[in-house]
Amino acid sequence: MVKSAMIAMPEVPVARTAEDNTRLERMFATHHATVWRILRRRGLSRDAAADATQEAFIIAVERLHEVQSGDERSFLIRTALQVARTLGRKSQRWHLEDDMDQRGLEGRNTEQRRSDIELCDLALSKVDPELAEIFVLFELEELSSPEIASLLEIPLGTVASRLRRAREEFRNVFARIERTMHHEEQP
Repeated sequence: MVKSAMIAMPEVPVARTAEDNTRLERMFATHHATVWRILRRRGLSRDAAADATQEAFIIAVERLHEVQSGDERSFLIRTALQVARTLGRKSQRWHLEDDMDQRGLEGRNTEQRRSDIELCDLALSKVDPELAEIFVLFELEELSSPEIASLLEIPLGTVASRLRRAREEFRNVFARIERTMHHEEQP
């Protein structure tokens, strides 16, 4: 379990009904970890991701009446990404946690999985951030293209184009890393 999951839902002095409070608690319980993980994958440090996640939920509290039922996840992700852009704290290196990307790694020992994650981390750090954002949302968070288009407020065709370019860039970066590693291993 990630440390940030233990952060309490922010209290903001806003008049709310019991139904609003229940909805906010459900939003927090359901989407907090996803929002935090997306921000980490976008390159924020643990603390910056926790701050941006909390800010996204504070905005959700303030704008709850604007959030359509069923659109909570998209609203929170879109808001968190906007907060991250505003912070301007994008680090040069992405920091992925060991437990963030275990999908597809069954059958490998802990050291091999950690190495795989570090390679993924390195490759993502070399991909254009705008493309990496789409790649992470689609490939790692498994959001659909229409969901991504909606939350980033871009056309569906742009999502497809950026995803194609992100995959291509990721493959090229990964191939360069592998060639470098292979070259270093040879005597």
